[in-house]
Amino acid sequence: MVSNIQKVAQTAYRLFSRICGNSDVLLSSQNVGILTSMMNNIRDKDVNFDMSKISLESETPVSYIDIYEDPVMTMAIFIIRDGCKIPLHDHPGMYGFCKVIHGSARMKSFSDPQNFGDGNPPENIASKIRPFLRHSIKPVVLEEDSIVSSEDNCCVVTPNHGTYHELIAVNGPVAFLDILAPSYDHSSGARICQYYEEIKGQNEEIKHLGKTLKWFTPISQPSDFWCDPEEYEGPSVVDALKEIV
Repeated sequence: MVSNIQKVAQTAYRLFSRICGNSDVLLSSQNVGILTSMMNNIRDKDVNFDMSKISLESETPVSYIDIYEDPVMTMAIFIIRDGCKIPLHDHPGMYGFCKVIHGSARMKSFSDPQNFGDGNPPENIASKIRPFLRHSIKPVVLEEDSIVSSEDNCCVVTPNHGTYHELIAVNGPVAFLDILAPSYDHSSGARICQYYEEIKGQNEEIKHLGKTLKWFTPISQPSDFWCDPEEYEGPSVVDALKEIV
């Protein structure tokens, strides 16, 4: 019998294998909806996840449970300890499906603004950055700033929507199932996970096409963020994909 998480994996792999290696091809909204609907129904029991088995006394801010990874897609569970976060980062040209299975998280997501002109920052923003770094300042628009829990639907990232985001555990630890496609590709440099910080002092709220405009600058991976592995104890996704891969 095929389990719920194996069905999700098989559907995701069939969809994403069609577009892997071709950044000009996007999933149809119908296919995004199919996978979203399946992810909405995933619960902690579907991946045999039990927060009581996770050592929450560890100084590690985030734990990572590897479920499956190849160039087509990555499936994993992330556990963020109370008060910790996965810092602001991007998913260049990628899809992401994030379903909380335990606890609650504050999610802030941003997109590249459409029809923004030359993209140059105003002087009050540019003046806060060293001159040789000003070319790297990036305008973004806020898409979402909300609390999501295991009772909520999954959060979806597409190549054109919600490309940048951060997740912060609130009122205790949070765990979420994550599907990314295509996978990050650091070896060739095709899809590198870049971290960002919001430029401070943006006191005046600026709107662009009805959305709040912010300015980011790229940074190195924050020193207070790292992951340690935990074992996956759910149904085997590797076995479920043998007939597809």
